[in-house]
Amino acid sequence: KLIKARLFMEIPPAEIIDRMSIVQLKVERIGNEESKIELDILKKEIENFRNKGMEIKNEWLEELYNINKEEWDLLGEMNEEREKNKDLSKIVELYLRTEQVNKKRAQAKNKIVEETGIGFKEIKKNHPSA
Repeated sequence: KLIKARLFMEIPPAEIIDRMSIVQLKVERIGNEESKIELDILKKEIENFRNKGMEIKNEWLEELYNINKEEWDLLGEMNEEREKNKDLSKIVELYLRTEQVNKKRAQAKNKIVEETGIGFKEIKKNHPSA
């Protein structure tokens, strides 16, 4: 008989901030109730870090929000191009821009890991955003 086990661990600030920025975009652009609930939970986790004396810089929140917004917009453009015009050169251009934005995202998260000393850096090799 298999034993089902659950592992609970604290999620590092960089991952929470990244996820929170994505969920914030979902709330703004989709508006579903589940995302609103998740956003409230993530905001509470950020406050918990601050209450423990950890510095959570607003610039980190803003930077990852803007990066994820840019990536969301590029992916939306790419999907629209793929469905309507099917211009492969434009799709490739948007894909390559998305890779660069994803690289900025990894760098932003790594900066948070460095400054807080919590979590693991994203290390990419042979990956389009490396």
